[in-house]
Amino acid sequence: MSQDAEWYRQQSEYNRSVYEWMDESRPNLTDWKVAVLFYSALHRVNYWFATQTGKVPENHAERNRRVRRELPHIFDDYRDLYELSMRARYRDGFRTHDSHRVHALDLLGRLEQGLPLP
Repeated sequence: MSQDAEWYRQQSEYNRSVYEWMDESRPNLTDWKVAVLFYSALHRVNYWFATQTGKVPENHAERNRRVRRELPHIFDDYRDLYELSMRARYRDGFRTHDSHRVHALDLLGRLEQGLPLP
C-alpha cells in the first residue's frame, strides 16, 4: 500500500472521529458535522482509488464522475452526501438542522458498508 493510500485511510477515520467528538461536545455545529461526514466519505473514496487504480481524482468534479463510473454501487449515497455538504457549508449554514446531520450520518454509514476499509 502506498503512503498516499494509507494517508487517505487514516484521514477518513480521523474525520469520522472528529464527527464523533463534535456530536458529543458541540451540538450547535450541525453544518460542520455534515461537512466532516462528507470528508470522511471523500477520503474513503480516495483510498479506494489509490489502492485500486493508483490515480486519485484531483477535484470534486473528477471524483464525482469517477465514482459514478467506477463505483456505481455507492454513487447515489456519495452524490447525496456531497450535495448535502455543499448546501450545509455554502448555502444553508446556520439553517442546517439536526435532520440533515442524521441523513448525512445514514448516507455515510451506507457508503462505509459498500466501501469498507481494511
